[in-house]
Amino acid sequence: MLQHLITHGEDSRMVPTDHDQLTTAVEKIREELQALPEGADIARARVLARWTGVGLLSLGHHDDARVFLRQALDLAEASGDSRAVIATELNLADAYRYAGEADNADVLYRRALDGARGQHPELVDFALQHLGKHLMEQGSLTPARAHLREALRLRTAKGDAGLQGRRRADRIHPGRSRPRRTADQPRKRRYGRVRGWRGRSGTVEQAMDLMAPIPHHGPDVGSAGGRVSSSPGRRTRSHRARAGAAPPPA
Repeated sequence: MLQHLITHGEDSRMVPTDHDQLTTAVEKIREELQALPEGADIARARVLARWTGVGLLSLGHHDDARVFLRQALDLAEASGDSRAVIATELNLADAYRYAGEADNADVLYRRALDGARGQHPELVDFALQHLGKHLMEQGSLTPARAHLREALRLRTAKGDAGLQGRRRADRIHPGRSRPRRTADQPRKRRYGRVRGWRGRSGTVEQAMDLMAPIPHHGPDVGSAGGRVSSSPGRRTRSHRARAGAAPPPA
């Protein structure tokens, strides 16, 4: 629904590809949500609320994003859609993480991972990836690397297209190569959000190397449990790579 307007920045967090276009698209989705009549399809309301929240999160409106993602989570729980619950918990955890509320984020990430392990094993890799990034930002490199390794192993076992050969071309963004640094250019310090550059498990860069081949977009759950796409039936190679092996946010 908004995948084509969202990418990931240097810190591996969601950002708009075009701020104005994403703002307009989010407003349209929010208007559609608000216009739904009483008793409307709960699944449709959930999808609209979730994508409104994801869009607002990408635009940096963390508080507003949490409002809509909480609404989406409540709707998922009310409908008994456990798969949508897990996917939305990951998004809501991201909203707390982006806002610096690590404790709340941790609770939701672990709840989503437990739910995925118990009910939806096809979502375990996504939950591990999100929790791994969270732990990495908190400086807990040993468990972060363990989670990211397991996520990569599971994603590779799925036969996810585009995983091979990405490490050297791209440390952060799947499918996007980074220009080489010339001799006269200063070396930039990356991953500034992470506390602690080295730990017993190795460097932050090593942890990021594990995550690099993993598509960043998490599971999307549509009104009938399928993917939400801005162009149904027309998924490009790059779109499929971003979505990942399991039904796709992020």
